[in-house]
Amino acid sequence: MNDTQALATPAEIARAAGAEDLFVFRRIANGRFAHVGGVGRGSGWAGIVEIDEGELAPAQPVVRERTGEPHRVFGPYWARSAVTVRVSDDIVVVFGGQSDTGADLSDDEYKAIAVAAYAADGLIEVAAAKRLADELELLTAVQGLLRQPPEGTVELLDHIVEHATRALSCELGLVYLSGEQRFAVCDLRGEGALMDDDVLSAADELARRERFPACVQDAVADPLPRPFAVADGIRSYYLLELQEPAKGVLLVMHTDAAPARGFTSLCQLLGQQVVEAAQPLLAASLMRDRMRERLAHAEHEARRDALTGLANRLGWDEARAAFSGATSVGVVVVDAARLKVVNDTLGHQCGDEVLRTIAGVLRDAVRESDVVARLGGDEFGILLRETDGPKAAAVVERIKERIARSRLPNGTTIEVACGWAIAGDGNLAHAQEQADAAMLAEKRERRAA
Repeated sequence: MNDTQALATPAEIARAAGAEDLFVFRRIANGRFAHVGGVGRGSGWAGIVEIDEGELAPAQPVVRERTGEPHRVFGPYWARSAVTVRVSDDIVVVFGGQSDTGADLSDDEYKAIAVAAYAADGLIEVAAAKRLADELELLTAVQGLLRQPPEGTVELLDHIVEHATRALSCELGLVYLSGEQRFAVCDLRGEGALMDDDVLSAADELARRERFPACVQDAVADPLPRPFAVADGIRSYYLLELQEPAKGVLLVMHTDAAPARGFTSLCQLLGQQVVEAAQPLLAASLMRDRMRERLAHAEHEARRDALTGLANRLGWDEARAAFSGATSVGVVVVDAARLKVVNDTLGHQCGDEVLRTIAGVLRDAVRESDVVARLGGDEFGILLRETDGPKAAAVVERIKERIARSRLPNGTTIEVACGWAIAGDGNLAHAQEQADAAMLAEKRERRAA
């Protein structure tokens, strides 16, 4: 070996061999090799790729591969061309790249082995600085996820999947909570949005898988369902499980929108740490969601009449306050006539059925935007938005006609007395007083008759 050769660096050797990437593997255990350094991806992946001997070691001392499309050479590494050289039982060197011609190593087997051995001479172990950089990358990835995470579950899912997709240098990611049927997608390919039904169907299928985590370096070997299939451009993927109470999956994918590659051991560890950090965030977010739902339900129940399902007096007062000042609001007051007689002669269960029947008629007689409430024992109220006298009178007439046709299961007839008024000046309290007076006058007339 001359002085020029002695001064050659691994990068110069790779360049002279026509290779973009150079990987040096050393045996670390029986049947196991670790990548310790190299050029191109071989430099960035030092210390974060371990390969089984059966996958890495060539059957011949020198094996050349050339394909028109990227193919998996080993572990996470994909290339169009590669030359794998067994230097010794403990050292294997791989030259690779994206050119179709491949590394320009002589067909002379002994010369190829000599060049590979020379490239490996100075690469004994991973540099301490590289190990530190990898540890900092892990720490930074987790810190980025935990820094000011959103509180809402929908926003948090978006935050988690985008962070995981970018941190693992992927182009497509999915996070799915199976119990809530919620998901978020991060698609950095710049293509059209995926169909929600297709994503949900695929996510549900993935959540039922039994093997987690699943790192698949070539998606052809274990394909995903559409829209994450090989036909959709998926090259490799990493599927992780989210545990209870936020049960679901995190899926990150390399696609044909970027240079083909798989997942190094650092990527896999990073994915696991992202999931571990995301779990308590999701659990807390789901707990907040449930608390908000319970609070909203309690607030709703506080404004709802338990017997009829209508708004109660509190709900009525709040609605009236919200309408205050508005013009052209109609106020209708309805009284369940002879309710006391029904309760005394037929029982309170029959009286309750009378009230429920009236409530149903009132609901059906108005619009969804109107407000119907039970104001007291036998009294109901209606607020009609944007109405006038003829329209309010038509509503009251419709109520009376439907009540007249109503019967309880035992044949009991139902009677009501109604009154209405229009709050043309926005004074709903005064309009309600007028409606009450009209209703009472109708009751007096009925008694007199």
